[in-house]
Amino acid sequence: MTDRSPAPLPDRDGEAVPMADAVDAMPARRVVVTVASVLVLLAVLRAPAMVHAGEGMRPGTTRAVVLGAGRPLARITHPLRLDAPDRGLARAFGHRPGPSGAASELATAANQAAANPAAAPRGAAGPAAGPAPTAVAPPRRPTATDPLRVLVTGDSLTETVGPAITNAVPGTVRVRTETRYGTGLARPDYFDWASRARAQLGEQHPELVVVAMGGNDGQGITRPDGTVLPAGTPEWSAEYQRRADVVMRIWTGAGERRLLWLGLPPARSQRLDGYFHQLNAAAAAAAAGVPGATYLDLTPWLSRGGAYSDYLTTADGRTVLARSRDGVHLTLDGARIAATHVLDTIRGRWPPGALRP
Repeated sequence: MTDRSPAPLPDRDGEAVPMADAVDAMPARRVVVTVASVLVLLAVLRAPAMVHAGEGMRPGTTRAVVLGAGRPLARITHPLRLDAPDRGLARAFGHRPGPSGAASELATAANQAAANPAAAPRGAAGPAAGPAPTAVAPPRRPTATDPLRVLVTGDSLTETVGPAITNAVPGTVRVRTETRYGTGLARPDYFDWASRARAQLGEQHPELVVVAMGGNDGQGITRPDGTVLPAGTPEWSAEYQRRADVVMRIWTGAGERRLLWLGLPPARSQRLDGYFHQLNAAAAAAAAGVPGATYLDLTPWLSRGGAYSDYLTTADGRTVLARSRDGVHLTLDGARIAATHVLDTIRGRWPPGALRP
């Protein structure tokens, strides 16, 4: 039988190299280059999608890497319209992406309040959305057979706070926690808390909602008309208050249920801490005009004299590591400190002895 194998190819030194080896080696190099090129191209053309994906990830190295690459790229590629093919493809499949915050219940309701501020009560940060305050329904006395239904919800700050509250409540309280990573009120195009709040009421029927969010909201807010409100500006704070007012009124149902909004603890980053101060002021102002809503400032217990500290002192005098490495989240020990004061606040709004430890 005649050997039909291809003749060897000479290498650089003139020695014969089997054709099979040459064929295998060349595509391998090309594959590496091709894959790397495709990844770079996707990153450039789909930078907004990278940011969206990263914002939904759990805190950690992967999320930090994705957002660290995606956010700068998005700031460059969007003005240059390099993401236009991706947006066009989305529209072809029936999706209608618009400016951040567009076409969401939260942004629409806040926009209506901004357009007609005279119809809503005012707080320290500007007009709030929704009807005038009404009477708050008196709380019932829960029992072991019919416990108080509590929902702890919000962004990743609830990941430790929720379990800490659950482990500290008496038998007359039942706590459920729903954590939505990477969410907030600044980006309802990514996750609409107004819509989710309505769904939670139908699914879980809470009597008390404890909310912790805002850690992801130190960014610009885009209104439905495309106007961008830079983070830290008075207009940004006023819009945040309007959005907080919207979700608070959904959760409380005009006083039918109670809501406890937890203030953000100080952040290690001075820039982020400045944003947190403004977000806390906006949330406190919104809660002041919503029947059934209460704002709880945790700074006295989660700081040292109002300043950030990794280590804090517990009620029994122990020094514990209370903050995580990112300088934003609480450790389990820090969450236990917060839970103590959350429960004290809740007890103060129910009949004496109803939620006895």
